Amino acid sequence: MNPIEFKIAQIRAGVSKEDIAKYLGVNPATIYRKFNGESDFTLSELRKLKKMLNLTNEDVDRIFFNEPLTEMQETAEP
Repeated sequence: MNPIEFKIAQIRAGVSKEDIAKYLGVNPATIYRKFNGESDFTLSELRKLKKMLNLTNEDVDRIFFNEPLTEMQETAEP
């Protein structure tokens, strides 16, 4: 996860980490752990964050993945 890009998206959306925690239905401490890279967001949480923060697929790739998900899917073996 790229915490700087996440913070930029958060500021653009005008929401706090507490707002995000409430929206996702988790404890604010959980958001701080995820923000600091101590744990990962679930797919369900990523979908909700995409909507809440008005992110594009490219934004999601840039913020949450070290390499674009589309590239991972293309190179993955069946």
